[in-house]
Amino acid sequence: MATNLDFIKRESADSVSSFTITDIFSADYDVYQVYVTGNGSQGTSSLSAEFLDSGGSDIATGNYVYAILRMKPDAAFDDIYGTGGNSFEFTYTSATDYDFSSVITVYNPFSSSTYTYCSTQGNSYYANKGLIVAKSSTSAVSMKFWANQNFTPINVSVFGVK
Repeated sequence: MATNLDFIKRESADSVSSFTITDIFSADYDVYQVYVTGNGSQGTSSLSAEFLDSGGSDIATGNYVYAILRMKPDAAFDDIYGTGGNSFEFTYTSATDYDFSSVITVYNPFSSSTYTYCSTQGNSYYANKGLIVAKSSTSAVSMKFWANQNFTPINVSVFGVK
């Protein structure tokens, strides 16, 4: 894979339980790097994302296929997998460590002839790696991030990969 990154967009929000970054995917790139950092409020655990079309609707509601390995420092690792998901987990915080950072590599989000694929790598109290398929050939242009409580804050930076 090429290693040159072209900056597309950076946005932040504070004290929100969901956050959408719009107009980040286009026909200009086939591969994108999405960097997500921040802090989840106490009680936040699974931090999730979904791909949105130009009208702001999830492109794959009920059609996310995922396989995620949660690597805990103090217990056995967890395999999280399934089909028919409404979103995908991009990182998992704990009751004592709310800071997080994640890299989501997205493949072909704007293509209308193939599914959107992505890989995730995140770190908080738990580390995680994941593979996700959004089983839809609808073009994605945006991403929505959400948690069961507020992000304090969330920062998202998007790059096209050449």
